[in-house]
Amino acid sequence: MSREQCLDRLRAHAVGRIAVTHQALPVIVPVNYTLLGSSVVFRTEPDGMLARACQNSVVAFEVDDLAADGSKGWSVVVVGVAEPLTGSAAVRAIETGLVSAAGDGRDLFVAISLGQVTGRAVVAATDGAMALSS
Repeated sequence: MSREQCLDRLRAHAVGRIAVTHQALPVIVPVNYTLLGSSVVFRTEPDGMLARACQNSVVAFEVDDLAADGSKGWSVVVVGVAEPLTGSAAVRAIETGLVSAAGDGRDLFVAISLGQVTGRAVVAATDGAMALSS
């Protein structure tokens, strides 16, 4: 998939997964997000695990839409630097109306730069087999 196709899919969804390192182990957490300029932005608790793991760290973010039987779908992965938003950048994020379905106390906005953006589509081949396309 092209970068623009990937960005279109990112814009069309509201829940994705962030992959971070916590205590030397990989952790994947679902988050509500929005695409804001050249960043994926999500909210989290200021003293939580995600806030600590996203202090100018390289992270991965993924969003997908797959059929339950695996016959079709797509996945977009963003790899970039995560950093907490402060000042006017935080105000701009607040104005997007980004809400968290996870509950109260998620007052820290974190932005992930759109470093590497890649996507793959799952399509049914003519012989009934599944094929991946980038």
